[in-house]
Amino acid sequence: MQRTESMDQFKQRNNEQDPMRRERMSIRQILFDVDGPVVTFLTKTGELILLGLIYVLCCLPVVTFGAATTSLYNAVGKSIRHGRGYPVREFFRGMKQYFKRSTIAGLILLAWCAGLVLLNMKAVHVEQSLQSFAAKGFVILVILTLAIAVYLFPILSRFRVSVGGAFSMAFIISGQHFIVTLIHIAVFAGLVYLYIFVIPILTLLFIPAFWMLGSNLLLERVLKDYMPEPTEEEKDRWYYENWE
Repeated sequence: MQRTESMDQFKQRNNEQDPMRRERMSIRQILFDVDGPVVTFLTKTGELILLGLIYVLCCLPVVTFGAATTSLYNAVGKSIRHGRGYPVREFFRGMKQYFKRSTIAGLILLAWCAGLVLLNMKAVHVEQSLQSFAAKGFVILVILTLAIAVYLFPILSRFRVSVGGAFSMAFIISGQHFIVTLIHIAVFAGLVYLYIFVIPILTLLFIPAFWMLGSNLLLERVLKDYMPEPTEEEKDRWYYENWE
């Protein structure tokens, strides 16, 4: 009888301790498990910072700006969001895959931006009566340029279109999804302000990949509207995940 009571007490004590043990195990799993949320978050953050640094370095020659931007979008979407491949490897694979079209598109965009700067400088010397009109026109052109740039390089990473087709598609989509375009432009303006007036070095190193992650979250929903239904062979590709 005494032995039975001690066994009951032992079971009762274990039952009382089990919730505490489970709680300790769950906390340990959250903090230290390789697949846990904390370790996953820190790993993804480190990968984004590394991608941002590589992106900045690849943009230094200027002419590679377009290819680097397209590759960054692809690497962030494929590896960071969907866990396919290694981020750095996917970035450089994208540099090779998208180099020609993206470089041409980037050079066209940079030349257009340079033309806008020259136009603005020339407008300063225009008569006062025309200056306000020129300023409004300049602002409209800048907004239009940013709207096209938002979609241009993601389109080049996703669709097999010519450079001209990518510009046309970017122009059309920017108008059809005006709210998404406006969000991108507003956030971009805020980042430019941070870079110029607040923390230039940290902004330059940390922002590119994090910006691309946020952009990817918004644009993937948009781009899916223009993608054809996946075939049996294409269903396993990362950009068709969660296809609706």
